[in-house]
Amino acid sequence: MNEQVKKNYKPENNIFGLPQEFKGLKLYPILLKDLHYQEIFYKIFARPKNYLTNIEILKASYLKFIIYVLSSVEGGDEFDDLVSLLKYITKQEEVELLIKQNNAKGFDSFDVRIKIGDIILNETDFDDIREIVLEQNNMSIEYVEAYNPELEEHLKFLNRGSSDLDLQDQIFTLCAIMKIPLSEVVNYTLFQFNNLFERILTLKEYDLYKPLLVSGQITLKSGEIKHYLYHSRRNGRYDALFVDPEDFMKKNQEAFG
Repeated sequence: MNEQVKKNYKPENNIFGLPQEFKGLKLYPILLKDLHYQEIFYKIFARPKNYLTNIEILKASYLKFIIYVLSSVEGGDEFDDLVSLLKYITKQEEVELLIKQNNAKGFDSFDVRIKIGDIILNETDFDDIREIVLEQNNMSIEYVEAYNPELEEHLKFLNRGSSDLDLQDQIFTLCAIMKIPLSEVVNYTLFQFNNLFERILTLKEYDLYKPLLVSGQITLKSGEIKHYLYHSRRNGRYDALFVDPEDFMKKNQEAFG
């Protein structure tokens, strides 16, 4: 997150599902039950731009990238989806995109503004809003823009043997483990749900494997069993692909004596 946005950003608000504020606007987190807006959020805000090789696109604002690149490539309703998502996030009914032509060329030949109620935001403001919305919904600009097609394929290959849990699996698993009804989680934010789900799985893993490790019934080839009281740290997109140098040396020493 850039330093200017960070000054007014309140991480503690995410814990309790409270909105973040930006230039007089309240930006509300996405709720677990609102699947339609989750889909638009990932489609609109979580699309990487910086890996592209087109200089014009790289120089363009993310707002222009959404409206004129994604919409033209995918032929979808990105324009309408963006307005819909902004209405949901700000809880404002009056949201309008304002486009003004000028005498420049390419992506510089027009400017885009967003009018939300009485507030008008420029393209840089939208970049800041994107960062805020990503963070408050348990993502980050760094994670999104780290996207690399080649590394993505390596990651898929690494995870080929594991079963990918979808949101339905995660929700029912959390409710089953915590022994709570679905009605209790329906209004969780994405941030709350994802962090709680991570915690409960870590706790279960610790309860299951720690006694076996202490008693000598199992041994670990690498790493450690994470204690359930830990400081949560967001991992990088491709951390799983990189080997810790100390672990690598230790394994090779053990293998070759």
